[in-house]
Amino acid sequence: MTGPVWDGTGVDPWLPARLQARAQTAEVERDIRAAVWAALSAWLVTLARRVLRTGERPDPYAVHALAPAWRTAVEHIVRGEIRHAFGLAFASLMGEDYDFSSRVAASRYLAEVTNRLVKVPDEVFDLVAGQISQGVNLGEGIPKLAARVDTVLSTEDQARWPNRATVIARTETIGALNAGRNDAFSAFEDEREDDEPELEKFWLATDDSRTRPTHALAEGQRVPVGQPFIVGGFELMFPGDPTGPPQEVIQCRCVPLLVEVGEDVDMSDRQTRRGR
Repeated sequence: MTGPVWDGTGVDPWLPARLQARAQTAEVERDIRAAVWAALSAWLVTLARRVLRTGERPDPYAVHALAPAWRTAVEHIVRGEIRHAFGLAFASLMGEDYDFSSRVAASRYLAEVTNRLVKVPDEVFDLVAGQISQGVNLGEGIPKLAARVDTVLSTEDQARWPNRATVIARTETIGALNAGRNDAFSAFEDEREDDEPELEKFWLATDDSRTRPTHALAEGQRVPVGQPFIVGGFELMFPGDPTGPPQEVIQCRCVPLLVEVGEDVDMSDRQTRRGR
C-alpha cells in the first residue's frame, strides 16, 4: 500500500517531516558520538599502557584482559545516550512520563546494541596481533614491534579510531531512533480507541544522491503498524532494522512516520495520548 510520492519537483509534501528527522538525527548522533569517542579513546589509552610495557615485548592478550572495562563503558552508553534515543518517539507520542523500559522490544534492542559494541576488543586484538606477527616475521626487535602497536592504538596520530567512533554513532543513532519509533507506533496503536482512525506506518527516504535506489523506491510505502516494509525484496520492520541484510541496513538514513489510513497526514507531532 502506498501514498503519494514526491517526484523531486514542486513542493515536497513531507519536507517538514524530513527536516525534523534530520535535525533530531544530527542532535542524537552528536551526543552518541561524543559518548562513544570519550569511552573509546580513554579505553585505548589505558590499553596502550598495558600492551606496551617498557622494555617488554608487546602483549596482545592485554586486550582481552581489558575487555570487561570496555563492556562497562558500552553498558553506560547503552543505558544513557542510546536508551534516550530509543525513547524519543515514546515521549512524543505517549507523553514524557511514559515508561517504555518494560517493553520487550526495548529490552531486546538495547541488548542487541550491547552485544554489537562489546565486540570492539576483538577488532583491536586482531589489529594488534597482526602487527606483532608481521614484525616478528620480519625479525624486528622490541622497539619496532612497540612502534607498530603504538600506531595501531594511537588516538591522535591516525583517523582510524575517530572514524570508528563516527561510524558507530551513525549506525546506532538511526537504529535506536527508528527501533524506538517502530515500538512507539505499536504502543500508540495499542491505545487507539475503536472509533479513532486506523494507523499505518510510512517509509520516508532521504532525498539526496546517497540514498539507495531500493530505499528511494520504498518512499511512500505504507503498511499496518505491526507489519514489515518490503524493501529490495526483504522484510524490514523499520529503516535500519538490524535483522535485515547489510546492503539494506548499513548507514540507512530513512525514517518511518506514523500516519492515518487513507490520509496524507504527518503524525510525528500528533498530540500525545497522555496529553488528551
